[in-house]
Amino acid sequence: MSQSFYYTELSKALSEQAFGLARFDLCRGSSPHEATASVTLLEGRTIRITLTARGYQLDGDQIFESIESLLQAISAAYEGKRREALFARLRSLS
Repeated sequence: MSQSFYYTELSKALSEQAFGLARFDLCRGSSPHEATASVTLLEGRTIRITLTARGYQLDGDQIFESIESLLQAISAAYEGKRREALFARLRSLS
C-alpha cells in the first residue's frame, strides 16, 4: 500500500529540515487526509506536527503555512542552525 500525499510531504519537509531537529518519527496511523509526526527539537522538547490541507498544525493548536515558519516560531535553536546553514551556502557561492 502506498503512503498518502500528506505522509510523503511531511516526511520530505522534515527530512529537509533535519539539520535543525534532534529527531523525528512519522506516525504510521496517518490517514489519506493527514499525516502526523513526533518531532524532538534541539532543545529537547518533543512536539506533534500534523499536516493537513489546512497546513502544518502544532500539537492540535496553531496552524502554519510552512514547516519552516512553525519551527522558527517555537525553536530558537532551529533558527540558529537554519541561519548557520544559510550562511554556509552563501560562503560556498563566493
